[in-house]
Amino acid sequence: AAPRRTRPAAPAAPATPARGMRCARQASRGGQTSAQVLDALKEFDGNWREPFDLLELDDTEVGTKEIRAAFRNIARKEHPDVSTRDDAEERFRRISMAYELLADDGGRAMLLEALERKVVDLEELQESPGTVLDERQDVWDNQWENDEVTQVTRVAFLLILVLGMGTIFWFFGDDHD
Repeated sequence: AAPRRTRPAAPAAPATPARGMRCARQASRGGQTSAQVLDALKEFDGNWREPFDLLELDDTEVGTKEIRAAFRNIARKEHPDVSTRDDAEERFRRISMAYELLADDGGRAMLLEALERKVVDLEELQESPGTVLDERQDVWDNQWENDEVTQVTRVAFLLILVLGMGTIFWFFGDDHD
């Protein structure tokens, strides 16, 4: 029998303020997930502990698996089809938003940053200045952005290189008698 292949587990990165800042900027950029994260952050604006409370999570440094398990347990009890509460639909909507926010690494990093810095509202969190590490990371990321001239130059260089190597191999590899 062939040995069974397993996917290596990704190491959990600590949520440091610098990582949180980078994730905050990434979550505030465009994209579908980012819009969901920002909507969820607006929903819990100022009450940053509520997503953890809704999912009955005591520790803010829980992993994605624990968050998913907590959401499933709460969903079994609080789903509008099961719950007898009058506000079951609204409560489940908020629980779902809390799960989306905590399941997203960038959203969770922003929440942890807001809790750590005791931020009052979302605007204050988004206005936070970047660190030197963030600025260096942005410079590094921007260095690798390609413009049209760079792409054309690379393609032309590769064509010349391939044609030149082919010519050299042809010239030295062929018998020219």
